[in-house]
Formats: sequence, C-alpha cells, structure tokens
Amino acid sequence: MMIRKKLAVLMLAGVTCLASGCGNVVKDGTEALGEGRYDAAETAFEEATKNENKEVAADGYQGLGMTYYEQKEYDKALEAFQTALDQGAEQTQELYNLTAVCAMKTEDYAKALECFQAGIALAESKTGDDKTKADTALLQEMEYNVIVCYEKQADWENAKSAMKQYQADFPEDDSVSKEAEFLQTR
Repeated sequence: MMIRKKLAVLMLAGVTCLASGCGNVVKDGTEALGEGRYDAAETAFEEATKNENKEVAADGYQGLGMTYYEQKEYDKALEAFQTALDQGAEQTQELYNLTAVCAMKTEDYAKALECFQAGIALAESKTGDDKTKADTALLQEMEYNVIVCYEKQADWENAKSAMKQYQADFPEDDSVSKEAEFLQTR
C-alpha cells in the first residue's frame, strides 16, 4: 500500500480524534510521519497512547504502528496495531491488512491469516456505494496473501482452496496462473 493511502487512513483517524477533543497530538504525529520525521512522530503518538480517552489512545497506537511500519520495525508495528485494535480503534480493512502484513514480516503466519480473514470479512460486508475500487484492490491483495500464508505453513489443501476462491473472485488476474500450477503439484 502506498504511503499516501496509509497516511490518508491515519489522517482520517486524526480527524476523528480531533473531533473528539484529543487536541493536536495525533495531528502533530501525523504531520511528522508524513514528513519522515519518525522520532517526532513516535514521541507525539506515544503521548497520545497515554490519553485517558480510549479513542485517542487507540489513534496513538495506530500512529505508532504506522511509524514503526515505515521504519520496517514490523514486530513493534504489529504490537502497536494489535494494541490499537484492542483499545477499540475503528476496525478497517486497511488496519487489518497492515496488521497482517506485519505479522507476515515477522513470520507469524497464523496471526497474519487471522487478520487477513478479518479484513476480508469487512470488505465483503460492504455493498453498493460503500464499495470502492480501492476496497476491491485491497480485497484482492488480502486474498492473495491468504494463499501465501497457507503456503508458508505448508497447508496445501487450504492454499488450493484459497487459490480457487481468488480465481473465482478475480478471474481477470492471469498473474497467478504459475502459482495455481505450483499448488496443483502439492
């Protein structure tokens, strides 16, 4: 996912936070993150995590996760994103996807599957005007990564099943044909 998309998600959380009265902490962290000033972003978001308002704290943890993610500190990012979810952060496809990607990077494929599946369930619950091209692209990315997670766990039957689902959902994607052939040999 491109940095602008990730920042848009974080900025939306910041707007929510500002509307709920958390002040400028999340906004400052978001601006610092966008400018690549990771130390300043981390400081601002850490301050937000200490707020008594659970929404503000959740936004702070989400911001910390983004900061760590951008620095490729996936174990810290995974912990921060999970804490954000535990603190009541808005459950979004994007947050579940980022959490799952971090889990994959730390080779926790069971956790990654859990998060991808939660994100997929959210995506599938959207209908009509609620669904956008970005939602569809993210759904496609998550469904593909489910296949990868099963493969990494050598769970060939579930990988084959996930591949069939992927091909049914995205028949125009020919790029997975070699992967599908590989799975048939397992």
